Amino acid sequence: MPRTTADIAHDIATFAPKEDDWLALDSLMTELWQAGHPEQAIPELLSVFERYPEEEGFGVVWGVLHGLEALPNYETELLRSLGRQPSEFGVRMVGRLLNAGTTEVGGISLLKTLRELAATASSPRIRETAHGFVSRND
Repeated sequence: MPRTTADIAHDIATFAPKEDDWLALDSLMTELWQAGHPEQAIPELLSVFERYPEEEGFGVVWGVLHGLEALPNYETELLRSLGRQPSEFGVRMVGRLLNAGTTEVGGISLLKTLRELAATASSPRIRETAHGFVSRND
């Protein structure tokens, strides 16, 4: 019997790579989409960025990014996620929204959000990523 979206989302929210093996997360992503309601797991998907703010997971985290971008109405949750824990992939998603012509979400300026992260994020890598998008969009 297939698992519920809630069960899969829980496993995504508690995922931790074992010995740098991220393939289990990739399998969870596939299972989530097959379950039929991946939009119900937007917060759990974003939690991967929050727990691993500078990690690419050997390419698996790019799959999370692309999956989120395929879902409707993830943008507000993305900004909330960045407010809780700035992450490189969260910053990349905001930059990609800007590149696609979206300038604000829910009345919040995306460029201003990136400027703030470029100035205040504790991680130099995240600051640099945010600064790169700001430079291209100023």
